[in-house]
Amino acid sequence: MPTENKPAELLPSLATGAALDSATWTDFVERLRHDCNGAGVKWHHTAAALFTVQTKRIDYGFEPDYAEGLVVCREDCSWFSPEEYWEDCDEEDQAELNARVQEDNDCDFLELATNDQWELLGELDDHTVTGWNKRWEIVNSHFTKDAAEAFIRRKKHDYGEMRVYVESQYYAWEFEAIKEAILNGTLKYTPKPVANARNLLSDKL
Repeated sequence: MPTENKPAELLPSLATGAALDSATWTDFVERLRHDCNGAGVKWHHTAAALFTVQTKRIDYGFEPDYAEGLVVCREDCSWFSPEEYWEDCDEEDQAELNARVQEDNDCDFLELATNDQWELLGELDDHTVTGWNKRWEIVNSHFTKDAAEAFIRRKKHDYGEMRVYVESQYYAWEFEAIKEAILNGTLKYTPKPVANARNLLSDKL
């Protein structure tokens, strides 16, 4: 029984990289049934589910009218709002921005309308203001939601923002046939036979 300060240890699972054995197979089948035939279907609304891990990518260079938003880029850095850019500036750069604004306006940079802030940033040397759009790129796919979420926990430092997206595999007949065979017991876990002592001895001779 776990103590107050020590949480219960998680059971071995294929979702977290445990070896395939009778226990992890049984756990896998139970999770697969939950996700594709049980209560988990309420989350994604398809019994033919494949759990895809996707990572967010940002593409640049779009016209503002065809973009989700604007970004200011300088060398290898980018900022998705004038406020974000301002916060990264040092005091000298902030003072220069304010001085530039005050030449034509009776206010500081942060007091400008947002459109005017973007326009000013686009006029700065070595700065580019452009439109951006988001897309989701497939990383890999899993039989169960737990496995997809475990991958995200393990690899989020490599990929950044990720999500689990459910693809319908209704017409992926091989995939669905194998999954159905697992769920109805046709496809089972069978341990590899262990060689008896006589065979082990003969192998050594």
